[in-house]
Amino acid sequence: MDYLYWFTKKTNKKSSSTRFIELDILRGFAIIFMVILHILWDLDYFNILPLNISVYQFNIIVPTMFFLLVGICLAVTNNRPSSSKTTPYLRTIQRGAWVFTLGMILTLLTALALPDRPILFGVLHCIGLSMILALPFLRFKSYNIIIAGGIIFIGVLIASIPVQNPTILQMALGFHARDIFTQTIDYFPILPWIGVCLLGVGLGNILYKDNKRKFSFPDLSRYTPAKFFSWLGRHSLAIYLLHQPIIAGALFVFFKI
Repeated sequence: MDYLYWFTKKTNKKSSSTRFIELDILRGFAIIFMVILHILWDLDYFNILPLNISVYQFNIIVPTMFFLLVGICLAVTNNRPSSSKTTPYLRTIQRGAWVFTLGMILTLLTALALPDRPILFGVLHCIGLSMILALPFLRFKSYNIIIAGGIIFIGVLIASIPVQNPTILQMALGFHARDIFTQTIDYFPILPWIGVCLLGVGLGNILYKDNKRKFSFPDLSRYTPAKFFSWLGRHSLAIYLLHQPIIAGALFVFFKI
């Protein structure tokens, strides 16, 4: 997503900025997969093409990729040579607050359009807060993999304990009713999802230690498919915000929903 648009530096008297194209490409694949799944969801929701509910199990792949990439990019940013850690930290707080604000806007819009299932604490709310809450953990570098395991376990445990009529704070933490997805179309609590983000932080500190790839990767920047997926990855936040209105509009035109 756009908020993942982090730069790394090359040292050479004059520092020039570059980025790890594979992260953009992975986001590009994730955003395409997300759009396909949401098209299927809309076809099912508007009774155009009823689907087997097992199809939705694949939806876990997309947010997992995004949360992992958020964490990896946080690690890359934190490890970037800088005279001060204040600036990247402040930027992360600003970006996280902006993403959370977009989530609140979606809450208002869905409350008007889908009053029976509005987004109360969705993926943008969770990613925005996770970016901010992950900052104190950046110092633990690759040890975040262990921390992430504990947090994910706690989150799964909390999810197994149903809470009827939870407050919004309880929902944000992960306490929810058993039938939560009949009440909201998008729900991603802090627990366990910040754990996935921290897992990305741990992996980022291993795979991109000292702002350098610790694995061999071919130069794909010259190939058109790579450029296409990279472009999608760089603009994935805009695609996320716009794709559902476009899909719904297309269904209205062609199927008169």
